[in-house]
Amino acid sequence: MPSPSPTSIAEAPMQPIIFKFPGLKVDTRLKVFGQEYHVHSHILKLYSAFFRTFLDSPDKTPAPASALFRYEYVSVVDDDGTWGLEVALKRDDQNAVPEEAGNSPTPSESVSQPKTTSSQSSNGNLKKPRKARHERLAFSRLLYALYRERYNVSSMREFGDVVRLADFYCSLPAVSRSVDSVLLHSPELIQQIPDSCVTTLEMAHKLRHPLLFQEALVHVVSKWEEGFTHLELSPELTHVITVVYNRLQEKSHKVTYDILHATTNNEWVRKVFESAVKTLESDATTGTARFFRQMYNFWPQNLQSRSLRSLKALETMGELLSNNLSLARLASSPVPIQAGGPGYERRFLCASIEYRELPWDKEAVDW
Repeated sequence: MPSPSPTSIAEAPMQPIIFKFPGLKVDTRLKVFGQEYHVHSHILKLYSAFFRTFLDSPDKTPAPASALFRYEYVSVVDDDGTWGLEVALKRDDQNAVPEEAGNSPTPSESVSQPKTTSSQSSNGNLKKPRKARHERLAFSRLLYALYRERYNVSSMREFGDVVRLADFYCSLPAVSRSVDSVLLHSPELIQQIPDSCVTTLEMAHKLRHPLLFQEALVHVVSKWEEGFTHLELSPELTHVITVVYNRLQEKSHKVTYDILHATTNNEWVRKVFESAVKTLESDATTGTARFFRQMYNFWPQNLQSRSLRSLKALETMGELLSNNLSLARLASSPVPIQAGGPGYERRFLCASIEYRELPWDKEAVDW
């Protein structure tokens, strides 16, 4: 929908966003920080255990037959700065809103400042750094996920807001199913994974999304020796990272052995090795990615260097320097991303995990 002009933000309330679904009639109105959503209770119950549990709970008073909406909820901010949806107490503003007066959901929903209405209760202030417009946008995207509508995310913070709300409203599986599309259409989000890899790994774990988990894991393991070991992670994640990191170190030691073995009877390999050793930083406890990259790039191509011993070292070195990042290929980069290359001088990108090793129940359909 079009962006409102600056002068209209404070003058007019936001138009309702009306979701459509074949064969179903809108029967639920949600008001989140000034934004109305007209949705279907069947969709909410199908994809959210929260709504499945509370929409028709015994303590709720059924709406009268004449009511335009069977269910009405408004956002309420608690004293601790968190917020949630609660049953609306008033029904004095139920005027019919024809569908053409509303807006169908769009991936690039514009967010303006909410106008306070008499039916919205918000007694507290959101805890910092949360803002009403961010929460409203995150809730919109949560609904897009429930309706399987495409939406974009431009930052890891925005993605984190969606995951947090999905966790609260018990709709993580629905959001997890939407992640493939989000990643495909949000290159900015992918570009932020390296610097937010730990947070991304935790969110991928919560969403049980294999591709995003693998991508974040490659980055986390590549940095594990650079001070990440002090982080407070769940036992499940710590175990997975440790196992994969040890596997990578074992591969690194094997490559080092193969190289040393190749230098025993090959003068050219020995010279390349001596040159590469000079690239090692004084605090490097083992061969860095840049060290192996230099060995690999300048490996002698003469006949003597094609012995089985040399070829084996070259093969294992290629495996160590391989790039297991999948999503990074969807985002533009000024230089190729490779182990030992610019920005990755000390980082290997070959970490991998088997599907059976993923730290969650693969058979679960709701969590």
